[in-house]
Amino acid sequence: MIAIFSAAALTACSSLPTQGPSAGDILSPDESSNFELVQVDAKIASRMSEAYARGFSAPFINAPLLSTSTRLGVGDIISVTIFEAGQGGLFSNDKGQVNIPQIVINPEGKISIPYASGIHALDRTPQEVEQQIVDALAGKALEPQVIVTVVQNANNAVTVQGVVNRPARVTLRLGGDRLSEILVASGGARFPPHQTTVSVTRKGKSSKASMQRVLDDPRQNIAMRSGDIVTVSHTPRSYTIMGSVNRPAHIPFDKERVTVMEAVGKASGLLDQRADPAAVFLFRRESQNTLKAYGKSSSDWWPTTRGGIPTVYWLDMSEPSALFHAQAAPMRDGDLIYVANADTIEFSKVLDLFGLTLTTADRAIDFGQ
Repeated sequence: MIAIFSAAALTACSSLPTQGPSAGDILSPDESSNFELVQVDAKIASRMSEAYARGFSAPFINAPLLSTSTRLGVGDIISVTIFEAGQGGLFSNDKGQVNIPQIVINPEGKISIPYASGIHALDRTPQEVEQQIVDALAGKALEPQVIVTVVQNANNAVTVQGVVNRPARVTLRLGGDRLSEILVASGGARFPPHQTTVSVTRKGKSSKASMQRVLDDPRQNIAMRSGDIVTVSHTPRSYTIMGSVNRPAHIPFDKERVTVMEAVGKASGLLDQRADPAAVFLFRRESQNTLKAYGKSSSDWWPTTRGGIPTVYWLDMSEPSALFHAQAAPMRDGDLIYVANADTIEFSKVLDLFGLTLTTADRAIDFGQ
């Protein structure tokens, strides 16, 4: 009797409907299973947290607020004030000075003022233009002194585009501007910070950070440079949780950082009568560099994958330490959490298949003995 029942049970187990793989399928994969298994310990949880914390790259973060000098360009507008040492000079008047406003740098990169035409201004500093004017007026004016003031720097600007209230070309102030100030000048983003990503392109290179990080971390509020292109994107994120949890669902992020523990909590926790707390799995794709940092060796099938290496993180939440790891490990957009059934659940399905309860099964076994 026992032998017959056991054989039938094994056959039934292989054909019973399930809501996902068993813990054994994941923890003991066969050779054709092209995924990497990583057990989450304190070191792995820390690495996962550090990887999440990345924002703008070092060259963007380390750029100082102010450039060493302001360089003039075509279309910039300057004013020139000329002082002479005494009366009777070219520019003498009751005030002892002459102001020439609204001088536009022409397409050739030059400006002209009375008695000094063809002054080169393109890519020169205001101080360098001042000295050129003084040199041009030497012998014509009485010991001239010159002050050049930038009225409008048409080239010292940042382009802001994307999901902002007022996409625009924003002129940088002479004192310098940071990213948050440029975003305010463009009316701010149209979506919550945790759903918004800011990308900055500078001289052909780009880097990005979430809007929330820009607001929370002063280092991410980077200094702007002339010619920067700021692109603000709506990037809502979400994850899926399924298996033996109380509320399987596809869940949007409701804040910038959501941990694995919080994600499980959003599903009202594990099912007491079904879940195997030692079989909580996080599915995502990882880069080869990340897996190598975990101590994984490159496999032949890695180059055949697209979008990253399929990776399964395993948390044995029957261990108290795993609860701390779950509090430290952050979720990413597109992640899947799967909680496997306990082994006893599969056996219960077999009993149900044969119309047996645990009590009647015990009696049948006793009768067979």
